[in-house]
Amino acid sequence: MLDQLLNGVLPVFGIGAVGYVLGLRGTFDFNMAMALNKFVMFVAMPALGFQLLAHAPLAEFDQAMLAGYFVTEVLMYTAGFLIARLVFKTDVMEAALLGLAIALTNHILFVLPIAITLFGEDAVTPIVAIISMDGMLIFSGSLILMDVLATKDASLGHTIGKVVRNPPLVAMTLGLAIGVMGVSVPVGIDVFMDFLGGAASPVLLFALGIILSQKASGSRPMLPVAITGVKLVVHPLLAWAIFAGVLHLSPEVRNPAMMVAAAPCGVMAFMLALNYGVRVDAIARAILYSSIGSLVTVTVAAAL
Repeated sequence: MLDQLLNGVLPVFGIGAVGYVLGLRGTFDFNMAMALNKFVMFVAMPALGFQLLAHAPLAEFDQAMLAGYFVTEVLMYTAGFLIARLVFKTDVMEAALLGLAIALTNHILFVLPIAITLFGEDAVTPIVAIISMDGMLIFSGSLILMDVLATKDASLGHTIGKVVRNPPLVAMTLGLAIGVMGVSVPVGIDVFMDFLGGAASPVLLFALGIILSQKASGSRPMLPVAITGVKLVVHPLLAWAIFAGVLHLSPEVRNPAMMVAAAPCGVMAFMLALNYGVRVDAIARAILYSSIGSLVTVTVAAAL
């Protein structure tokens, strides 16, 4: 277990820590973090989404595992939304993103590089399957929801036009179409997308560290604690009950998926909050608390 912590979890976690330290020192500030976030949203994330879906081994995905994991995501999304909206009285957009933070874990930026480091690329197909499903369903659906909520006073045509021009959505749609058709991506485009997509994880984690270093509002201190508890305790237990108790999945499929369920709150919710002007203090703190807690939960899941 110590090997998983030292050689897989901590190196990735350390990127955000570097951003936090440099933010505290004033080397980077909130506006700089916003610029980094926009780069990820409009450049790096579309490239990463395209790469993942264009090269995803769709035929190798375990459909039962994906169905079971999707059930956990729907339940966690609902729980996060209701806790934020009914208990802590947040607005609808913030509640939706707090639900997303629980459902859409930090797999693509945190779990995947850890799993590849520890087990190699051949052993992470279940994680790639979940990432692909999340890109097509959870993340895309959340982008559409945020566009609709952000333009609720606009005409239907304007809202639809904004949705269909959303860079991550366009890129993931193209990547999925290429993956389904089995079309080979030209080498030059592949290298270009791979190079850009590789920047998404470290840049966004670094920007998150900067945001977390800024002085936070003292209100609603229990909201991120509640979200973290649901993410790191309820979600893994629910996933284990479905994977082991209901579906009886093999360890080769179950354990990588458990790493995803045990991962911290998703950074994508933070990125969307910044992009749509939603309050970020609770989301950022939930990501911080769950990232620290996941040093234990992800390490345990990796050692199963």
